[in-house]
Amino acid sequence: MNRERIAFFGSPRLSRACLEEFHRSFEVSLVVTQPDREKGRGRKVSMTPVKSYAARKKLAVYQSRDLGAPLVEALRKHGVTLIIVVAFGRILQEQVISYPKRGSLNLHASLLPKYRGPSPIEAAILAGERETGVTLQHMAAEMDRGELLDSKRVPIESCWTAEDLYSTIIDISPPFLCRSVRDYLDGRLIAMPQDERHASYCLIIRKEDGLIDWHEDADRIRNRIRAYNLWPVAYTYLEGRQLKIFNAHRVEAPQGIEAGNAPGQVVSADKGQGIIVRTGTGALGITDLQIENRRRMDYREFMNGQKNLAGSILRAL
Repeated sequence: MNRERIAFFGSPRLSRACLEEFHRSFEVSLVVTQPDREKGRGRKVSMTPVKSYAARKKLAVYQSRDLGAPLVEALRKHGVTLIIVVAFGRILQEQVISYPKRGSLNLHASLLPKYRGPSPIEAAILAGERETGVTLQHMAAEMDRGELLDSKRVPIESCWTAEDLYSTIIDISPPFLCRSVRDYLDGRLIAMPQDERHASYCLIIRKEDGLIDWHEDADRIRNRIRAYNLWPVAYTYLEGRQLKIFNAHRVEAPQGIEAGNAPGQVVSADKGQGIIVRTGTGALGITDLQIENRRRMDYREFMNGQKNLAGSILRAL
């Protein structure tokens, strides 16, 4: 086991997967994660996946909204010499980043400098990218602008949703992180500045980002559905009821579709291709969906409970 005393910062499933493998090879002296939150209708207090693992392994945990002097004191108390951050979900202050003598490193789920920010997985799919990856970087005061240390590329299959890509990132990140940190500590990685000419940014996803505009091109709408199938889930309205769409594919538009149908209109309910809807350009076959106050189902089951679906118009509201 490496002699460095490491503070691991993280919160969601990706962080936990990395922590589990990281803990086997490195001395994790402190785990920093988001405060417990109330969830669900019962407002039950829930801990982050990272805290759940840390509690099971009896690792020291720091949870506080104050990420300033009290956190620096916790780092000092636990003798931290290196910080590792994986999807922590908060911006760290300079006094925290600069504290450990071996530095502060961040694992980011994109090929930096593309898609700096909090939603790189969704952003890559929304843009129709065919490739993304993970990057290990030095942390800097400005988000995701630190020097690059190592990266690993990941192809994006055309049928993948954010759920598929997220699962792949979870699979590859733990071994990549462990190998790269080991190489970093052994002096085998050369830090490289980011090329600002290729920088792009993504933002915090809002619920309203999932609203479908059926006047857009079929590929743009499909990418929105793919990108947001975990949250907030792309949605539209059918006869005043919210309809969530988890997956869809582009279909060959029936002849005369643009002349005889409005964007958002259900052209046909095809048991082979799905619920076919006209878009601004082309058509989509919806295959996985959920109407308000009902459970998620595939299109065949949905069609059985929706008579006279053909001709209906899906709207913004």
